[in-house]
Amino acid sequence: MKLKSEFRRYKVFLIDGDGVLWRGDQPIPEAIEAVNTLVKLGFKVALITNNSTLSTEDYGVKLARLGVKIPPNRIYTTSRAAASHLASKGFSKTYVVGEEGLVKELLKAGVKPSRHADSVTVGLDRSFNYRKLAEASELVRRGAYFLATNRDPTLPSPQGLIPGAGSIVAAIEVAAGRKPDVEIGKPQPYLYIHALEDLGADPSEALAIGDRIDTDVLGALNAGITPALVLTGATGYEEVSKTGVKPKYVLETLKKLFEANRD
Repeated sequence: MKLKSEFRRYKVFLIDGDGVLWRGDQPIPEAIEAVNTLVKLGFKVALITNNSTLSTEDYGVKLARLGVKIPPNRIYTTSRAAASHLASKGFSKTYVVGEEGLVKELLKAGVKPSRHADSVTVGLDRSFNYRKLAEASELVRRGAYFLATNRDPTLPSPQGLIPGAGSIVAAIEVAAGRKPDVEIGKPQPYLYIHALEDLGADPSEALAIGDRIDTDVLGALNAGITPALVLTGATGYEEVSKTGVKPKYVLETLKKLFEANRD
C-alpha cells in the first residue's frame, strides 16, 4: 500500500488507541493493518493515549496481543506522564482514584499511593464509588494538589460509549468545589510535545490522529501539530460540522490514509 499524496509530507504519525486502534478489548482490524504498514514503510509511529488504566509495559503487552507493531519506547500514556509530573513537583505520596496501570507508574516514579497524602491523582477507575469520592474530595477541599490524568467524558467500547475519567474528575470537582490544578492528557499538549522531543521531530512533520475533537484534535492544534479525525470511535461525521475546532482531515477509517488497491 502507498500513502495518499496528501499524507506523504508527514514523517511522524501520533495515533490514539481507544476508538482508533481498538474499542474496549476488540481490535479494529483495518486500523491495525494501516499502522503496521506505516511502521513497515519506515515512518515513526507512536501511541498517544489519555487512558491511564494501563502502564506503559501493559500497553506494550496489549499492542503485541492485538498485533500492533508500535515499539514499547513509542508508547506515551497519561499514567506515565502523571507519575513523572508528581515526582518532578516533589510529591512522594498521592491519593489515587485510578486503576493498576496508574499505580504501577506512580510506584516506578517513587510516588506511593496513600489515603493520607498532599496530592490527589484521578484517572479512569471502573471501581469508583462513594467512599473514593468522599475521601478524594475532602483532601482536595483541604488543599491537596489535584491532578487529572485527562477529562475525557466518555470512551468507546464494543457496547457503545461508556463514562470516562472526565466523569470522575467532574464528580470530585463538584464535591470539592475546586478545579484540578493540572490536567495531563489531551487537549493539553504535553503528551504530543514529549513524543516529538523523544522522536527528534518538528510539529510540522507530524500528523496526529484521534477519534475525539475535544481532546485529540484540539490537543494536536495546541501542540502545533496537524490533526486528523477518524470516525471509528467517539465522534460521528454529523458532529464535525457542529464545532469550531476543525481537523484538517476526516477519515472514515485509518486505512483511508492509503491509496485504494488497484487490481
